Amino acid sequence: MKKLALIILLLPVSALALQNQATHCQLGNAVRVIEVVYPQATELPCEVQYSKDGVTNVLWRASTEAGYCEEKAAEFAEKQRGWGWNCVAVAASNSQADTENQPEN
Repeated sequence: MKKLALIILLLPVSALALQNQATHCQLGNAVRVIEVVYPQATELPCEVQYSKDGVTNVLWRASTEAGYCEEKAAEFAEKQRGWGWNCVAVAASNSQADTENQPEN
């Protein structure tokens, strides 16, 4: 058991990859997506992407302050709720390849 704990402690941080976090907001038929993206599958760097009407923009980026992207995304989702949007957290893919391989409806 001690060997297993030691092996886990010695794993590089990249082996503990982070999953992107997404919040979908809906008002009527309109949908907006706020996503925290980890381009290197690590806590930093990160960026907050906002998608609406088929266009995605980066609203915030961080390379030195852990938790910054998550905080900004949560604040923006709360602002959307204040405007009447229904926002819920959903599972997000970790790479563009994941979404490209999804079957179309």
